[in-house]
Amino acid sequence: MKHKFIYFTLLSVSLLITSACKKTTQVGFLSPYIHYEVDPILIPKGRNFLSAGLNGDGTSQPYTCKVLHFYNKATGQNVDTMFAHTYPVPIWTGLYSPTTDTTLALINAKRRTINTTAIAIGPQSGQITANFGALNIPGGEYQFDLQITNDAGTRIYPKIGDFILQDTTTYDAVPALGTQYDKLFEVGKESVVKTAKLPILTIVRTGNTPNTVTVQFEDKNGAFFDPSKGEIVRRPSGATYLQTLQDYAIAYTVTDNAMIFQYPFTPFPLNSLGNGYNIYYRIPTQFAHIDGQPDGMWSLNPRFPFRLYVPGAYTITMQFPDVTRVP
Repeated sequence: MKHKFIYFTLLSVSLLITSACKKTTQVGFLSPYIHYEVDPILIPKGRNFLSAGLNGDGTSQPYTCKVLHFYNKATGQNVDTMFAHTYPVPIWTGLYSPTTDTTLALINAKRRTINTTAIAIGPQSGQITANFGALNIPGGEYQFDLQITNDAGTRIYPKIGDFILQDTTTYDAVPALGTQYDKLFEVGKESVVKTAKLPILTIVRTGNTPNTVTVQFEDKNGAFFDPSKGEIVRRPSGATYLQTLQDYAIAYTVTDNAMIFQYPFTPFPLNSLGNGYNIYYRIPTQFAHIDGQPDGMWSLNPRFPFRLYVPGAYTITMQFPDVTRVP
């Protein structure tokens, strides 16, 4: 009996040692509760957009995401074909430098065009990206299924993604970036300032090409001021000038009724040089009669905010309701 007790004791110790030395295989974790923090995600149509990623709820990294299907939320209809369509989108292949990349040729040398879908889901993060190709997709609310895979296996998350494509402008101006105005500066006494009537600002995207912004200043009778004759100039600010679109464009021309600016890519302007995205000009006193004011006393100093996001041709017209052009 004593020998049997010793035998079973040794056997138990041996099994414990063997169990303690055996390696444990970690297979990871794939949560059933992966989700997006924002629901639904709001995407402005036509603008470059990047959402936050998925909340993995402790899911082991790395994991990969694959979209299985898109749906129209209102009808439940499968809309895979609509979201599978690709559009030409320019991308950067090098680092842009505004100080050295000053011509379209230099900029284009660092860019190429790819065909890509308007809406895509990042395979490593689940982030939703959008580009101006989304202009071709009807506004509304959409959902999608994701298949997520990691070391723990694969799981399908039906309609995990929910986003709204919102119709919006292809640019920002008033009131998103500020407001327009026309200030009157006394000639010879720049510190003496009056505010004229609020100008009427009209912005129209006139076509998909070329990438230009045309700016016109119009009096109350529909006559356009002529920049080629010095009727529209830069607005002084001490020893320098306040920003104009000329400071951002890669080419600038004038006609007898407009200023035309060529831009290389969107958003335009890419970054502000100061004073937000407000654009400043001056109409010298000899070219304008202001209702109720003596001629030769005041210069006109219009300002408007502007930034565009979708390539194409734009026309900006500012009309002064209390001003008559003096040719």
